Amino acid sequence: MKNDQKNAQLWRTLLLLAILFGLALAACGPATPKDADSTTTASEASESGSRVTASGLEYIEVEAGTGAQAMPGDYVSVHYTGTLEDGTEFDSSAGGDPIQFVLGQGSVIQGWDEGIALMREGGKAELIIPPALAYGDQDYGPIPGGSTLHFDVELVSVEPAPTAVIPPTSEPPTAVDPADFTTTDSGLQYYFFEEGDGAMPQLGEIASVHFSGWVEGGSKFADSQDGVPLEFQVGEGQILPGWDEMVQLMHVGDKVQFILPPELGLGEVGSGNGVIPPNATLIFEMELVEILPPPPTPTPAPPPVSVDESDYVVTDTGLKLFMITEGSGDLIEAGDLVTLHYKMFDEEGNQLENSYDFGQPVQIVAGSGQAGPGWDEVLLMMSSSGKAQFVLTPELAYGDQAANAPTDGNLIFEIEILDVVKAETE
Repeated sequence: MKNDQKNAQLWRTLLLLAILFGLALAACGPATPKDADSTTTASEASESGSRVTASGLEYIEVEAGTGAQAMPGDYVSVHYTGTLEDGTEFDSSAGGDPIQFVLGQGSVIQGWDEGIALMREGGKAELIIPPALAYGDQDYGPIPGGSTLHFDVELVSVEPAPTAVIPPTSEPPTAVDPADFTTTDSGLQYYFFEEGDGAMPQLGEIASVHFSGWVEGGSKFADSQDGVPLEFQVGEGQILPGWDEMVQLMHVGDKVQFILPPELGLGEVGSGNGVIPPNATLIFEMELVEILPPPPTPTPAPPPVSVDESDYVVTDTGLKLFMITEGSGDLIEAGDLVTLHYKMFDEEGNQLENSYDFGQPVQIVAGSGQAGPGWDEVLLMMSSSGKAQFVLTPELAYGDQAANAPTDGNLIFEIEILDVVKAETE
């Protein structure tokens, strides 16, 4: 597979730090998901809702919100999926909680602060963010320097910001004699204030900790939120490299101060908003509260329906089509607005994406080129309630954008037609 899932741990680390430390904090599919009960007409769906702001942010409203307008200083909750220009997904909140941050405080990249402020609660949008409004020319975890970023975002809620996400404080870390620290081969330094008698966490288990964090020579930037412990999987790089090393030296009940050199912290990147500068040494105080069992192994997604090669209909373009369930009614025609669910697989049958995970179907204007030439060809051979499997080359799936296909080989799609709104006729 050309774009195997890349290691997005650093991105998740920075995002998780931004959320939990209160730093005042589909990609390859055929269309942007929309609600099935949307009132969008076929003619409206074919029009671009895009606008480009003076800063260079491209904002595409997918679904207008009906709640409060997001304003700087509001505490907002946002679901998101982030992709590179080639369609590679580098992170998503799908299946988890939305992220929360104070809008307009520089807690997230500039393109987010600007884009979310254009939305109302309940709205959905696509943000196309140029490098100058994201991470510039510097690599940022799985994001190469100079990247334009695409985010599908949903503004879940807008609330007045709390008085302080972290109570302002100049409280320094506990004073420790430098000679009392133990230093590991990696450069981690640690000193135990209290020693517990509980178990030690093993790789894969969940460590539950209380913590505070400081920039060396600077201010406190981190605290367990509202006294609730932070949980992370040991050895998975979900927070920082130094955290994984430190917690494996601890017993339940231990309280420790440890110092992370830049290479065990946020390195040359910093926090991206100035709170933690590049190449910062970080000081943490941590208590290991509890050890929880590893999370269950995810159940693999089911493969596509098994179809014998002889059962496919092969068209002149090379498209292979098999009707799983024949539809009813008239055939779909060019200009019709089609609401459907889809699944996408590589040639080995590994599921790459499906709209069911989004919780809503997608809408495509048949024959418009909106989803690639192969999709147009398939839709014009189907009718409402039909289900089909079809096999496309990257060129049939993505047209001129075939280089953005998630695999080097063919793609297998399964679609279910939910509704067809006929195009308006003169």
